[in-house]
Amino acid sequence: MLKKHEVMKNLITGMSGGALLMISDWLMGALKSDNVSNGIVQSSWREMASWRFEAALLIASVAVVMLFIGARDMIRVMKMSTLRKDPWSVRAVQAFELGAIAIVVSELFIHVKGCILPILYKALYGTNLMGADMLTIVEDVFFYMAIPFYVFTAIMLICTSVPYVYQIWLGRIHVPRFFMALNPLVIWLFGLILRLFKATVITNFTQAFISLGIVLLFYGMLQHVIHTRSREEEE
Repeated sequence: MLKKHEVMKNLITGMSGGALLMISDWLMGALKSDNVSNGIVQSSWREMASWRFEAALLIASVAVVMLFIGARDMIRVMKMSTLRKDPWSVRAVQAFELGAIAIVVSELFIHVKGCILPILYKALYGTNLMGADMLTIVEDVFFYMAIPFYVFTAIMLICTSVPYVYQIWLGRIHVPRFFMALNPLVIWLFGLILRLFKATVITNFTQAFISLGIVLLFYGMLQHVIHTRSREEEE
């Protein structure tokens, strides 16, 4: 039997870590209104203060540890929700465990990539290199980390969101049905739709949508634990 208060505390820790990641996202990702994109390189990078990236990395390093603390108990809670007679429920919980681990790894990749590339571009901008050469160097560095970055991000988005939705649909996660839309994958897709408006304010706001999805995932699991605890007390 899990200690409910301890689980709730750890889930709140994970949720707080996600909130810190949102701050880190905005620090490293908010761009000027006249920004021009050139592939993965943004023109605003050269004018962004270096302290923003330093602060973003520092905040993210703390937040990732908090995510790990929350993810461990989120996995335990999900395992307790398994419907043993449903093989799909068992597979869903197994996939969720992989996705919860990927949350920690992918967020580390996202924030290292999001800070290292602008820092590198700013450093190169102060040299005598031609613009095309600077772009090539930054893109080459990104391609070295691209495969694990995209793989772990995809695993995190899919393997947390789909099992979470399935367990809610089965009634094994005790939250209202609209929580099925409050998961990292749906929030990320919603952010992509908003970016179609190509407004800088909206684009900057959506920089933190993956982290927002993680916060909402933790919140949903916390509500499930609170609800389950209330039922036990009534008994």
